[in-house]
Amino acid sequence: MSSTPRSDSSLLRAGLGVRARKVVGDLEIFGIANLLQMLSSGESYGFLTISKGDDSKVIQFTPGGIHLIRGVRRTNPLGEILVRSGTLTRDRLENLLEEQRKTGKRLGDLVVEGGILSREALGVSLQEQVAEEIYDLFTWADSAFEFVESGADPSGEEPGPLSDVVLDANVMTIMIEAARRMDELERIRAVIPDNRLVPQKVQLPVSFDDLELDRKAVEEILPLADGVRSIERIIEESLYPKFTVLRTLYGLTERGILKIRDKRELAGPVTILGRAPKSGGAGAGQAGRTILLLSELGTFRAALAWYLRNAGYSIVEGNGWDASAQSLCQGHCDAIVFDVSIESDDALAACQQIKKISKKPLILLSNNSSGKALSNARHSGATYVFVKPLKETLLVERLSELFTSVSKEAVR
Repeated sequence: MSSTPRSDSSLLRAGLGVRARKVVGDLEIFGIANLLQMLSSGESYGFLTISKGDDSKVIQFTPGGIHLIRGVRRTNPLGEILVRSGTLTRDRLENLLEEQRKTGKRLGDLVVEGGILSREALGVSLQEQVAEEIYDLFTWADSAFEFVESGADPSGEEPGPLSDVVLDANVMTIMIEAARRMDELERIRAVIPDNRLVPQKVQLPVSFDDLELDRKAVEEILPLADGVRSIERIIEESLYPKFTVLRTLYGLTERGILKIRDKRELAGPVTILGRAPKSGGAGAGQAGRTILLLSELGTFRAALAWYLRNAGYSIVEGNGWDASAQSLCQGHCDAIVFDVSIESDDALAACQQIKKISKKPLILLSNNSSGKALSNARHSGATYVFVKPLKETLLVERLSELFTSVSKEAVR
């Protein structure tokens, strides 16, 4: 029986409950967690295929446990695990891989035969590989699934190298770890919304001792952030699984060691996150000052807000110029930073409206330096105009000068 599930899980439950031969559906509706839990708790044995575009993974549910029959690629290859753990050096791994090519033996067997790991320790490392492949599914969006109740792989394809590895049939441990990762990934995505972004080192740390990160992961991943490689490419080239790479890049970015450029946003490379000002810098001593930050670019706005908060300011965010922003303008703020395409007449009108509503200083961030844009900027009533890519340090300096000047006027 084949069926297409509704937005609730009743049909899937019913299909599995009557030992359905085949159930297909949209993973976005059910969620990978619900699907795995239902298959596991319902003792439904067969093959689950998750597909996203041209990629797919196949998981087999058996009375003895869960098997990864095929993956897109091994998310966490055994050799990488052994190098990360210090069990192998890179040179030793290369020697083993060369031996593997000559003999056709599996790397795991060579590791055991060479006395590097016991069979039991090898099993733990292989289970880690399989678990990482399954965790990776929790990040797949716009995916479809197909569950076929069968004792043999319906595709007839050759199983992958990890198909003999068994994970516990009780998937609760996977669910708990996956839920923790998804919560963390939500925070990471607020700073790294797209794997096509390009990270670049701003400043090399003297020591990693202050970082709540895996030192080995930092030492492996940081050199890859060269301002040329995308995050996608760093994930491919790193020894570490995707989630660890994202977590490490996020941690380094939050600490101002990395900045991230978006080559697709607007006309040129735009810095969307830079190094936070050091305490005592140009923005220090501005506690109590509130800045209204208006931008339709959510990623850029969130990153700049983070930067300015680190400079000591309170930030109120608005999604460009709209009714909500007008209300915010009339509320308490000490300056307005407006990210806008100033070459348009609508943008000029918005700036003039802001100046009518609020007498606070207006700072414009524009992506255009054309003659019309500069002419509009002169007539906008703005105190300062910055052409992007934005130098965040200069913005903080100008804000500090602006508020220092205002304070002196107040004293007079």
